[in-house]
Amino acid sequence: MRVVELSLSGTLHDDVGHRLLIANICGAAQADDTNQTIASGHKIVSQRYTEAVTNNASSLTIAINPSDVSNQRGMEFFGCVVTNFTITADSGTEGGRYKWSATLQTGRIPDLDSQTLVNVSGSNNYANTTGTTLSSASGVKLYGVDAVLNNFTTTIDYPAVFTGITSSGYEVVSRAAECSVTHDCQVKYDGNTKDMISNFDGQTAAKEENTFIVVNDGKFGIDTANGVLTNVALSEGDIMMLDVSIKAVDDGTDELLIIDLSD
Repeated sequence: MRVVELSLSGTLHDDVGHRLLIANICGAAQADDTNQTIASGHKIVSQRYTEAVTNNASSLTIAINPSDVSNQRGMEFFGCVVTNFTITADSGTEGGRYKWSATLQTGRIPDLDSQTLVNVSGSNNYANTTGTTLSSASGVKLYGVDAVLNNFTTTIDYPAVFTGITSSGYEVVSRAAECSVTHDCQVKYDGNTKDMISNFDGQTAAKEENTFIVVNDGKFGIDTANGVLTNVALSEGDIMMLDVSIKAVDDGTDELLIIDLSD
């Protein structure tokens, strides 16, 4: 009886594999071409591993195929759920290319001694043209004002809870009480953002609308309507910058997060 954890990271591409990871933590039925959202009142229902579920992103199988099954061994992880997913981009790194990282957990017993290649027929490698960069973003809003963005990290954190005992591992996978959405970014300190420090110090309620938006149509744009500032700090460099952290809050109507995947 154990939980197995797998960490993955790389360059973000608009392909089925990356969409599946996002769809899983967002609780979507499948990874289609529509925007992925974390709705108000978001809660992923528990699922039994023994129930057959097809054609959706309720749980994932990760297969690491060896190049040579005679001298190497593959690994297969069944019933994985994404517990953390991060999208990040920095204008000073690879021209602002979008990166991603994900943590997956499973309560099923993995096969760590696979001697056969897993059949992946029908799947396609991503195309190099499906990546995105900050330069394709048409606008940024931070706490209701236009901002010059240097970098950002958007994190979805939704822990898994495993219960029950079977011969193949845990019986049920559920989610913890909170799905947390946070944004950490660095922006230019200027006439638009000069009030950010006092806004942080004097806030008494969540900001309504335009809390954090990176407009990037169909290319992993980010939108959180309502949120609170959790940190604002001066960051000295070649010019003065601001490090800003935001946590999305649920107003009962708006989504905690929208990831723009539709053209």
